[in-house]
Amino acid sequence: MPHCTVIVITGASRGLGRAIAVAFASCLSPFGEHIRVILVARSKADLIHTERDMHNAVNGSAVHLEIFCCCADLADLSALESDIDNIFHLASQSAKDSDDVPFDRAILINNAGSLGYLGKVRDMASLVDLQHAINLNVTSSIWISSQFVSKFSRRGANCLIVNISSLCAIEPFSTMSVYCSGKAARDMLHTVLAKEESNAESSSEIRILNYAPGMCETEMSRDLCNSDSLDSDLQRMYRKALQEKTMVQPRDTAEKLVQIITANNFESGKHVDFWDDAA
Repeated sequence: MPHCTVIVITGASRGLGRAIAVAFASCLSPFGEHIRVILVARSKADLIHTERDMHNAVNGSAVHLEIFCCCADLADLSALESDIDNIFHLASQSAKDSDDVPFDRAILINNAGSLGYLGKVRDMASLVDLQHAINLNVTSSIWISSQFVSKFSRRGANCLIVNISSLCAIEPFSTMSVYCSGKAARDMLHTVLAKEESNAESSSEIRILNYAPGMCETEMSRDLCNSDSLDSDLQRMYRKALQEKTMVQPRDTAEKLVQIITANNFESGKHVDFWDDAA
């Protein structure tokens, strides 16, 4: 069992990101004696909400839990390098109460993302909006994972990156081309990273999981239900699932993700779906 663990969660202010943060807080003991969690998103108020929910979920655990909220717009590439440097510097500092307490396990939940353009490919009209979606969903995701591995493997920490994926990464959905493309690119990047690190000579173990959380009931799914640009059949499917309450609840898929991480028996680089029996 690792002595201490640092966990960085992007897109942690609401929805699935918040649920994952709370799931970790309710299951601290497998991750060591001292846990530091870095919550990253744009909204300070929403991050504080997540922090409060995490503290409420701890239920008297003896594990020492530190939580830090970091506001950053990960789509702003002009500030991305400095923002990520600051986040990982905070994450890698020694524990507050003891300078010689090492963080020997590091976990990144690479979750931040957006739907981007919805509509037929031929009808795209804004290059600026397209670039913004690519900046957030692809470029910043790649950079964060790259710098995470570089930073923490050099410190001798065992690393786990969870790329929050989707069925859209492996199946095409009409009118969701930008979202599907972003998820596919992220999956491939992280699969390549897993292959590279499996062959690397390093004292640190580096593992990668592409995790598809299922069709979750979040603000994003509600946006799809209400979009006039979404494929009509796809919209009906989302609306039916929302009305009949058959969507996956963020809490359930977050808890399953923490169980998968704790069991640690997945193949590095594999795409694992919430509904997979093997997960």
